[in-house]
Amino acid sequence: MKNGALVAIAVCLLVACGPSPLPGGSRMSDGVYWRLNALGDGERFPSDSDSVMVRVRMAFPGTAPGSLFSTERWYGMAGAPHAADYFSKLHSGDSATIMMHASKLPWTELGATRPASAKDTSWVEMELSMRAMRSLEQSLIVQEALLQARTQLDEDSILGVYLADTAQHWRKAYGLWYSLPPEAKHGARVSYGEIVTIAYTASFLDNGKEFDKEPAANGGLTFRLGDPGQVVKGLEIATSLLPRNGGSGRFILPSELAFGPTGSSSGIVPPWTPVLYEVSVLPAKAESAQTAP
Repeated sequence: MKNGALVAIAVCLLVACGPSPLPGGSRMSDGVYWRLNALGDGERFPSDSDSVMVRVRMAFPGTAPGSLFSTERWYGMAGAPHAADYFSKLHSGDSATIMMHASKLPWTELGATRPASAKDTSWVEMELSMRAMRSLEQSLIVQEALLQARTQLDEDSILGVYLADTAQHWRKAYGLWYSLPPEAKHGARVSYGEIVTIAYTASFLDNGKEFDKEPAANGGLTFRLGDPGQVVKGLEIATSLLPRNGGSGRFILPSELAFGPTGSSSGIVPPWTPVLYEVSVLPAKAESAQTAP
């Protein structure tokens, strides 16, 4: 073998086995280096179903820690799979520094925006400190406690975000917001004292989760409009805004017209929670007068 080839091989080996760009760090993968800075007193690593409280600080090498991005917040391991690759290597109390190319950083999962100055091959140092972790069961308990502690300020925030984000045109009347298709704006309305059958679905504004449903396929819900204790006040008002010949519409009910400052008796709907109802008036049935209360 020629001397030139031997020299080339030697250079390649030296480069491959050369020092880490992260002092004291070891290579995790191509363009990613890891260094454990401190050990905590945690006894386990987080699992895929856990939530973790992590302090994250990003900076270009040689600049102040966190100068690119800094936060301390809860992350769901399942909801941040790329970031979780690094979180999963830390016990509670552990801290580590990862140096990697900007193109390999999970910017969006961490809640960061990649700056224009961070080119694909730019080195970025990311410090991670594991503050705490919760199991799925613990997270659900905490989440439920937060929901049950909602206030009117929380409701105002939910309403504001939903109304600002939706592209649908909403009108407000009688304390609720409504959106009706053109065909539902004509015809005689359902009157108080009339027996009416409706189909509806009810969902939360903040996450879109459905919590109640009366489908047309099951016959819907029949009641006398205006009789107390039949439906929540907002659904009663919504029905009165629809034509009796089969109108439909979407309605945003504030808690005042839904389940109030204490939530539903079942606990499904938290206090101070605005909700969305999609309502359709079904054709009148001959037996309605006999079965309605």
